[in-house]
Amino acid sequence: MTMPLSCLRFLAVVSLLAVSPLRSSAADERNSSAAPARQNFDYFLIITGSELLRGLYADEHTQFITRALMPLGYRCLGSVTVGDVPGDLVKALDFARAQTSLVITTGGLGPTSQDVTRQVLADYTRIELKESPQRLADLRLAYAGAQGDLRPILRGQALVPVKGTFLPNPNGTALGLVFDDGSRVIAALPGPTRELQPMVNNELVPYLAARFGRRPVGHSLTLRFAGIGQSRIDQIMRDHLSVPEDVLVLSSFRSNRVDITFSFPGTSPEEAQQLNSLRAGLLKHIGEYFYADDGSTLEDQVAKLLERQKQALAVSEIASAGAVSSSLLGASKISDLFRGSYVAASPKALSHLLGYRENVAFLGADEPGVLQLAKKTAGKEGVAWALAVGPLVQSNDGSSSVWVAAGSLNSGFVARSFNVRKGRELRRDDLATYALDLLRRQLSSSP
Repeated sequence: MTMPLSCLRFLAVVSLLAVSPLRSSAADERNSSAAPARQNFDYFLIITGSELLRGLYADEHTQFITRALMPLGYRCLGSVTVGDVPGDLVKALDFARAQTSLVITTGGLGPTSQDVTRQVLADYTRIELKESPQRLADLRLAYAGAQGDLRPILRGQALVPVKGTFLPNPNGTALGLVFDDGSRVIAALPGPTRELQPMVNNELVPYLAARFGRRPVGHSLTLRFAGIGQSRIDQIMRDHLSVPEDVLVLSSFRSNRVDITFSFPGTSPEEAQQLNSLRAGLLKHIGEYFYADDGSTLEDQVAKLLERQKQALAVSEIASAGAVSSSLLGASKISDLFRGSYVAASPKALSHLLGYRENVAFLGADEPGVLQLAKKTAGKEGVAWALAVGPLVQSNDGSSSVWVAAGSLNSGFVARSFNVRKGRELRRDDLATYALDLLRRQLSSSP
């Protein structure tokens, strides 16, 4: 199979989220050729794996690596995904190395016949591979049989470049390999997420910091919104904000949540003040949809508000099928605040769980029904706050809706309808965002 570059999938990715502090590693000790720092240091990603192109898995590596390298001040020029075909990998390498002196690849380093990256990179860079005695001893200790024999295919995992270095992998057989000809570097990482992510944080980031140095990161600010679309935010920005030309504006949308990031290349106090002005200007018009600017999630904000009120929460769900409870369980500091949830496929089944006997068929199905469901949920668990999601109700015009209620026994409950247009299916993650944002608003307005 051959693949022209016009068919390769390029993803320009820049992220401004923080990662955990850097830690020292063996890579620091093995490398001594640190280059002087310079501005605008770029790199390119090549993600390998035929299973990615067939849609069996999603590419999670691009997002993770760009986030991990952002604190170094490095900029990802692009990411290309290719199959496990040597010719396709070579074409991608040609393109990437024409753009920058640092290329990072993922996948293809394992002990199978489909894992071709190691040999392709050795041939491409003309850097010979040699057997590492230390690595060979480790492999024999872990995988040799009773007679101390190591299968030839596993022995190949001890091959490392003679120019460059290797990155230890305590979570698998595939080392990270660094091919370095003195002016350009290709760093190859294993494909499995549980191996790649610790290697990036513990080995690759310190190695790159020593090899290429760090760059100024600049000022950035990410504002998070729920319940409003990207297009509306963009229109408000065009109508009401004056964004300087040197500000990079990024946006991402998922599950009815939007992140807007403003980023300056410099680090001056004046630029920081301009970011604050952009924040104030945007929130002046859509502040009701805003929930965080510190990287925390909507679920984290709900937990913080519950903690501030020293109150616990209970949840009942029908149409969302547990999506609200599942997402809440991912929030920090939620364990002592989330008392539990009741999830069922119908009002009748949920009534049985709650021990409710009145108007069973309509429990949660309309405004009075969902308000009653919220009150019953709070009373059942003996907590002040409750969130209730009713069943999906079809309308005569082909559309459908779900009633949601949130509030407390002390300050009262409010109900809102989540509408699904004709011809569209219910997205439970969008419904969960809608419900949690309604709860956030009620918690924020409560004394």
